[in-house]
Amino acid sequence: MSEQTSGPRDLGSANRSSDKPISCPVCAESEVIWHLAAPDRFHLRDVPYELVRCKSCGLVWQKNPPPPSEIGKHYGEDYHIGITNAGDSSPGRWALQNTSIAKFKSGGNLLDLGCSAGAFLNSMKSTSWRLHGIEISPEEAKHARERTGADVFVGDIFDAPFEPGHFDVITSFDVLEHLYEPKRVIEKINYWLKPGGIYYLAVPNIASWEANLLKSYWYGLEMPRHLFMYSPRSLRALAGSAGLTEVLCSTPPASYIEKSSHYICGKICGAFGIKRPPLSKVGEPGLAWKIARQPFRILLRDPYKHAASWSNAGPALEMAFQKPATARISQ
Repeated sequence: MSEQTSGPRDLGSANRSSDKPISCPVCAESEVIWHLAAPDRFHLRDVPYELVRCKSCGLVWQKNPPPPSEIGKHYGEDYHIGITNAGDSSPGRWALQNTSIAKFKSGGNLLDLGCSAGAFLNSMKSTSWRLHGIEISPEEAKHARERTGADVFVGDIFDAPFEPGHFDVITSFDVLEHLYEPKRVIEKINYWLKPGGIYYLAVPNIASWEANLLKSYWYGLEMPRHLFMYSPRSLRALAGSAGLTEVLCSTPPASYIEKSSHYICGKICGAFGIKRPPLSKVGEPGLAWKIARQPFRILLRDPYKHAASWSNAGPALEMAFQKPATARISQ
């Protein structure tokens, strides 16, 4: 685990090598420090990617990410299958999100950014909601339409033709960290929201206990697919830049420790010449392993999950922001 150097360092030489200064994409702060470097551990690739951090708002982002024209090759079929399966992982997968939204809105127009095959939209299906989605994959969008009846736009968020002030709720679950221009995205969300409308999102929490402990081996990094890494502080700064106000902040019980341990074990095995498959190629565990891991989950993982959640230091961050009820609708 020696390739990752921890601790801040001056970015003067990095700035000179790129011939332009580094400033925060959200708050424009010029005091930016090095955070860490990590490769694509999910696909077991060696190229490292550097993360930097804004000292003012806490935003963490890739200093030199792959360009949009090349980012697709860093996903692959295994990744997309995993995302689709996670959305339908259990009958109660979206119960928390459904309950949270119900605290603010009971019906209306709802838009899900990056709706994939429509698992979340399907959980919201009722006569109270008019469902919409945006999805980059035509195949996934087709599945979402067929299972939910939603109006799904295929393409880039900035090309979607929705009217200003149209939506009561906009959601994005594990999507915002993949997007290149978060400030433009939040401005677009604000443009689409009705006065009093809610933007509800989930992202990995770079301020979590796991992220601070595991560093470059934390599963939530997902380099280089995660272009930005958020914390409550940086999300408040991002949403606030568009005039949205925080109404919910929580870290539900969750843990990436088992997946992160795959990365650590792979590194240790590699030091002894033992090659393990990348996590992208590891299928569903067998019955024997499921039984063997239960004591670890019951005695260690589950108590940790709840302690981290209670301390607002869990790895999965969920926040909601509201557009002021008195806001004027832009044209």
